[in-house]
Amino acid sequence: MGLSNEQKSKSAFYSFRANLTDFLLYKDKNFLYINQVNCYNNNDEYYSYKALGLMEIRHLKLVKTVVEEGSLTNASKRLYLTQSALSHQLKEIENKFGAPLFQRINKRMVLTHVGKRVLRSANLILSELQSTENDVKRFISGDAGVLRISTECYTCYHWLPSLLKSYDHHFPNVEVRIIAEATRRPIQFLLEGKLDLAIISCLQADQMGDNNLSFIKLFTDEMVVVTNKHHRLASHRTICAEDFRNENLIVYTAPIEVLDIFQRVLIPASITPKKTIRIQLTEAIIEMVKAGLGITVMAKWAVKPYLKSRQLLTIPLAKPGLTRTWYAAIINEKNTPHYLQCFIEHLTNHPIA
Repeated sequence: MGLSNEQKSKSAFYSFRANLTDFLLYKDKNFLYINQVNCYNNNDEYYSYKALGLMEIRHLKLVKTVVEEGSLTNASKRLYLTQSALSHQLKEIENKFGAPLFQRINKRMVLTHVGKRVLRSANLILSELQSTENDVKRFISGDAGVLRISTECYTCYHWLPSLLKSYDHHFPNVEVRIIAEATRRPIQFLLEGKLDLAIISCLQADQMGDNNLSFIKLFTDEMVVVTNKHHRLASHRTICAEDFRNENLIVYTAPIEVLDIFQRVLIPASITPKKTIRIQLTEAIIEMVKAGLGITVMAKWAVKPYLKSRQLLTIPLAKPGLTRTWYAAIINEKNTPHYLQCFIEHLTNHPIA
């Protein structure tokens, strides 16, 4: 005897289930696996799967509300529908299931095994929908969201905490994430959608011409030479390019193409330092200079905390000097979140220089 259509459907379902990795919903790292659902028997599991493909949000709300209210009469009042309309919806979905969701016991609506399975999904799905709706509303209002930021300079991370503390006072529902791995490639991360805002000072011609990006000027700072107080250059009033020729120059671990001292002072003057030492951390660079192992060039605001020991001196570069203009770089879009716009204003009103 051949298989009935119902038997064929069940056979196809169980074959499909064997290769299914996940199903329906992801919520707070809890996956709802169809082959891990605690059902009373295979028929319950099959009918639950079959109906979920046919059910609509209104059906899920119906089941959940009837359970909470205990009767169709009370549920109809809460859902602002007539009792006959709810009865019709319930009958419709039970017919598609081929199994009842409720039993009528002493005028109470009591869930069947299949109904209990559907209720579990209804609770998860409706909760996730409500959470999504709330998140979207907060995002549209601009009062909540995630703000991913980075700078092109590791030193800048030293002043971010105080800035973020002030910003958090005004936007407590915005989660600010510092993406340190984007430090040397902030523009690339922006264009790849991995960053929301980059604080940069080096503006290449191709970046300025990119219509996908917007640059907002923030502030300007001054770069100075930092030496040990006993260094031979310590008595100089200013430092020129020639003074670097016989010196060990300690710089950050970045390509020469993005180091201002090379691009704007040394290379134009055809000067190569005696030795170039690359170190990633500001503190390590400072300690090397203190030990008399070389000199460095650093933003005046960045070296200021280290001058308290009186072991270091700062000397300006000869005219025209060396200054940098800092910018906030963002993706050019019409609907920039309000909290992002306010963060940029915060940067402008609280310059580090």
